[in-house]
Amino acid sequence: MDQITEVSDWVIFIGRFHPLIVHLPIGIILVGISMYFLAKKKKFSQLKGAVPFLMGAGAVSAILSCVFGYMLSFQGGYDAEALNSHQWMGVALAVFAVLAFVFMVWEKTKRIVVLQSGLMVFLLVGLGYTGHMGGNLSHGASYLTQYSPDPLRKLVGLPPKPEKRPPVTVLDSADIFLDVVSPMLSDYCVSCHNPGKSKGDLVLSSYDRIIKGGENGQGVVIGDLKESELYRRVSLPEHHDDFMPPDGKKPLSGEQIKLLELWIMNGAPEKGQMGDFQIEGDYLSAANKVLGLEGHGGNSLARKVEPADSLIVASLNAKGYVIRTISEGSYLLDVSFVAQKNLENVSIEQLLPLKDQIVYLNLNNRNLGDKDLEVIGQFENMVRLNIHSNPITDEGLSFLAKLENLEVLNLYGTQIGDNGLERLELLQKLNRIYLWNTQVTPEKVENLKAKYPDLEINIGEEAS
Repeated sequence: MDQITEVSDWVIFIGRFHPLIVHLPIGIILVGISMYFLAKKKKFSQLKGAVPFLMGAGAVSAILSCVFGYMLSFQGGYDAEALNSHQWMGVALAVFAVLAFVFMVWEKTKRIVVLQSGLMVFLLVGLGYTGHMGGNLSHGASYLTQYSPDPLRKLVGLPPKPEKRPPVTVLDSADIFLDVVSPMLSDYCVSCHNPGKSKGDLVLSSYDRIIKGGENGQGVVIGDLKESELYRRVSLPEHHDDFMPPDGKKPLSGEQIKLLELWIMNGAPEKGQMGDFQIEGDYLSAANKVLGLEGHGGNSLARKVEPADSLIVASLNAKGYVIRTISEGSYLLDVSFVAQKNLENVSIEQLLPLKDQIVYLNLNNRNLGDKDLEVIGQFENMVRLNIHSNPITDEGLSFLAKLENLEVLNLYGTQIGDNGLERLELLQKLNRIYLWNTQVTPEKVENLKAKYPDLEINIGEEAS
């Protein structure tokens, strides 16, 4: 409900006690109902005298709860239809609580006794339903059903639970939105920014609404942190009036904010694996920490190795290789070949002294043959290998079967076919492979997808 009328801060201040006050009628009336029905048994008949007092106290607290709730509604940010239903159900509950008290005091005829029982049943059902609607307003319509098991969901006509995303064990295979951005917003922001409670007309429970933003501006402006209202709010100093989340709620960590920055500056994609981005320095450290991969045995990029020989690195740089560490404080290397100078003096064997340090290797368009793959097969810490547009064949791929840490393999524009792919099936960590413009048949691709549903096979676009 969006209120246009300006109200005193006192009204909002008092209204915010509604969540506290509302628990009084719930507890008191529930105890009163329990005693009422227990008192019908001779064993508990002594409880009957307390019921009128409890119903009277419950009626008073229900009226107060309605008043406080009405004041709170002026705060705005609630779905108008849901708020209206909750308000009127709360009023009805207060009225029937008063009637229950009156009929408990004025017990003249058997008809009154029947009405008492009917009112008690109504109050019991009404408390549950009104409380449920209030929970939806505060936490979103899916709050109660979010974790309900499928049999119960089917019983009440809800669709099956969305399939859980598998836990991230390898950084490159994590989806930057589905595994990083969406979960952090769900944990820290969605309770106040959902379809049922859209403070500032901002909903953060879906990709489209995150990008759209709310009344204060566009949520995400691709490549522009200053204009991205979502990023601006969470990165302000905590004492700032516009800082989010407000009211002393736990804010996003510095590492989470760094990953939000990484997402926005890389186009804020709706889906895209972390391996698609150049993640270095603070971003890499933040990703490992947020995803719980620090020191994780399955995280190849957390591997500890000795530093590479600086003289060898300098020599290779002079021959056209570009060699850099993947992050500050790490000795793991990202190696590519970009220059064409001294090409006749360059061989893959020259990289062997760095075989323990190399995790990213880009050797596209280098005229590599199958014998070169035999050398690359010794780089056991390799995580990402790009050898597209080289005249390699199925025979050479057998040498890559030793790369147990390989996650991403780009074979675009090579001569490999169905037989070659079978030699890669031993690579347990391989999660993405590029096969555009190769001899691999569509049938083989479909078989692989059926056999390895978590393996992403790209046959339609080139990857760098």
